[in-house]
Amino acid sequence: MIRRLVWKTALGIVLLFAGSQTVWAQREVLYSQYLINPLTINPAYTGARESLTMTAIFRRKWFGLQGAGFPITQSFGADGALAGGKVGIGLQALNDRMGLYSATGFYGSLAYLITLPSMAKLSFGGSGGINVLPIYDPTSSTSINRAIPSVGVGVYYEADRFWAGISMPELVTRPISLAAGQAAPLRYQRPLYINFGGRFSAGESIDFMPSILLTHQTGLPLGIDLNAKLWIEQKLGLTLSYRANNATLISTQNYFVAMAEYELSKSIRVGYSLSSRQVENPFYPQKSVHEIIFRFTPNPIKFRYQ
Repeated sequence: MIRRLVWKTALGIVLLFAGSQTVWAQREVLYSQYLINPLTINPAYTGARESLTMTAIFRRKWFGLQGAGFPITQSFGADGALAGGKVGIGLQALNDRMGLYSATGFYGSLAYLITLPSMAKLSFGGSGGINVLPIYDPTSSTSINRAIPSVGVGVYYEADRFWAGISMPELVTRPISLAAGQAAPLRYQRPLYINFGGRFSAGESIDFMPSILLTHQTGLPLGIDLNAKLWIEQKLGLTLSYRANNATLISTQNYFVAMAEYELSKSIRVGYSLSSRQVENPFYPQKSVHEIIFRFTPNPIKFRYQ
C-alpha cells in the first residue's frame, strides 16, 4: 500500500512537471538509438540497407529497483527496399514504461532512393504515426492518455565511404487538448538533425568510422555528438560516443555512450550499450542506461557497417 502511494506521488510530480515542458521524453528514447539504427532520426534512411532488417532494443534503467513498475523500454524497427531498391518501407514501435507512467508509439516510413554514379545513393523520406502519452490534467488530478500525430521528413546520401543526412523527424506543433476549450501547455520539440561521417582503413581488416551529429532545437544550445567506431574483421564493432548538450525532459546533459556489437552470423548481430547519462529524479536517480541489441537480417546482400 505504501509502495503504491509512493509511486502515485512520484507519478504526480513527474507528470505535473512535464506539464510545463515540451513533449520530448518519449521520442528522445528512439532518437538516442540512432547509432544502432539511423532510421530513428531520419526516415530517408528507410531501405538504405536494401535487405529486410529487423532491430529490437531492450533498455533497462535503475537496476537497483525491483518489483512491479521497474522502468524498462522496448523498441522495434524494421525496414527494407522494394521495386528494385528504388522504394524503402519501414516500421518502428516503442513501448516506454516508467512505473505507473507508460507511453507507446507506432511509426511508418517511406523513402524514394535514387542511384547515382559510383553506386552512391540519394534518398528522400517521410514518416507518420502516433504517440500515445499520459498527460497530467491539473483540473481533475488524473492522468489521461492522448494520441498525438507524428510526422517527419529527411534526406540521406550514402557513398562507399561517406554518408550524410539532414532530417526533422517531428513536424507537429499543435498543443495537446485536455478538454473542450482547454489546451495543455505541451508541444513537441522539433529537433533538426544534421548527421555525417566516413569510413577509413585503419589497418588490415580494421575500419575506422568517425561521425558527427548536430542537433538544433529552439531555445536550447546546439547539441553535438562526437562518435568513433571500429569494425574489426567485420565481426566485432566497438563504439565510443560523447554527447554534448543532449536534450532531456528537464535539461541538457553531457555524457558518454560505449557500445559493442558482434556478428554471430551474416544474419544475426547482437550488441550491448552502456550510457553514463543521469536523469534528475527525486526518488530513483538514474546513473546509467543499459541496452541490449538484437538485429536480424534474413537474406543480407552485403555487410552493413550501420
